[in-house]
Amino acid sequence: MRVVLSLALVRSLRRTLLLGLALGAFLFLVGLSYSSVDENQIRTLVESLPPALRAFVKGSDIASPSGYLGTTFIHPITLALMAAAGIAGGAASARDVETGVAELMLSRPLRRTAWLGAELIAMLIQVTIVAAMGFIGALIAISTVDALAPVSAGSLFITAVPLWLLFAGIGAVTVLAASFSRTGAKAIGWGTAFALAAYALDYLAQVWGLAEPLGPLSVMHWYRPAAILGQGTVPGSTWAVLIGVAVVATGLALAVTSRREVAP
Repeated sequence: MRVVLSLALVRSLRRTLLLGLALGAFLFLVGLSYSSVDENQIRTLVESLPPALRAFVKGSDIASPSGYLGTTFIHPITLALMAAAGIAGGAASARDVETGVAELMLSRPLRRTAWLGAELIAMLIQVTIVAAMGFIGALIAISTVDALAPVSAGSLFITAVPLWLLFAGIGAVTVLAASFSRTGAKAIGWGTAFALAAYALDYLAQVWGLAEPLGPLSVMHWYRPAAILGQGTVPGSTWAVLIGVAVVATGLALAVTSRREVAP
């Protein structure tokens, strides 16, 4: 199991560090830009936007320090970088089946569930590294920009943890898809489709009355970083849903893998 974990981490190291650096730099630069923001002007601008555009900030007060910085946690760039870490890491087992690496690993006295467990741990470590580097970038921003002084490091941390959970869950769903797939591309496709569907459903629920009742079906519906950053607490429902998705997807992936043939 250690060999599988080490191999997965070594192969993903460069990608993970690049994604983490990109996220850290993005959150830092956005935080740095707050010093040039006029709160009244930005409120007026947001209020003048059509509902379809205001939905991107999920109803947060983007002019406030917590609203401005919190919104960056659901910015498409942040979501794309985190999704890349979770989905690429989650699809690793399918790539190993495709290339024959999995068959080679399992020729040793290693259970299939232990092999997949190592791949899951590697995915979680990758998502953790990217999320941690993003948190560090935002932490440097609030330590540098006086206007962001109302945002505490503790509130920032408690906002970053559900972000990590959200994409740990998406990564686990990708691992589940990979347990049915024999190619990495197919697993990545299913993981990406799940993430995009969750994002689209959450967005539609905010701008289209008919879709509003469907909003809670999206895993992204349960993550409201601006509110978390402002209040310093995470709702119990958010913990329950995000942890539940990750645990259920992981359990199903292990169950499927214990019964599958991994020969390419």
